[in-house]
Amino acid sequence: MATKPPNAKSEAGRTSGSRGGRSQGASGNASSPRAAMVKLPFGMGEFRRPEVHIPGREDVAGVVNSVRENLPSPGQLAFYGGLGALAALSVIEWPVAAAIGVGTVVAQRASEGTSGSAPARSGARSDRTGA
Repeated sequence: MATKPPNAKSEAGRTSGSRGGRSQGASGNASSPRAAMVKLPFGMGEFRRPEVHIPGREDVAGVVNSVRENLPSPGQLAFYGGLGALAALSVIEWPVAAAIGVGTVVAQRASEGTSGSAPARSGARSDRTGA
């Protein structure tokens, strides 16, 4: 008595054709080399190969120039490296090292920004003290 249940044919048809086979969907994208339509037990799945942008020589040169402009000088790099090493070895606490590093950056940027306007500041100070 090897009778099949009434839904055996439908399940067998679903499982045999649904695993890994390519099928042509209504959209027709399955024939494209960049897309594949797959029948799954719960519906249709469409898998597409992503578009990949490979940077050219100009893109790489622009990134390299940007990095070079923003890197600290070798002396500054040694200072920050030493500060990081002291914090890593627990010679000083990391919040102290961070405060020293941030204070150094702020002081350097302030001195670079006011180097050309130093005479104007001293003149403004003398005006205030003379009044």
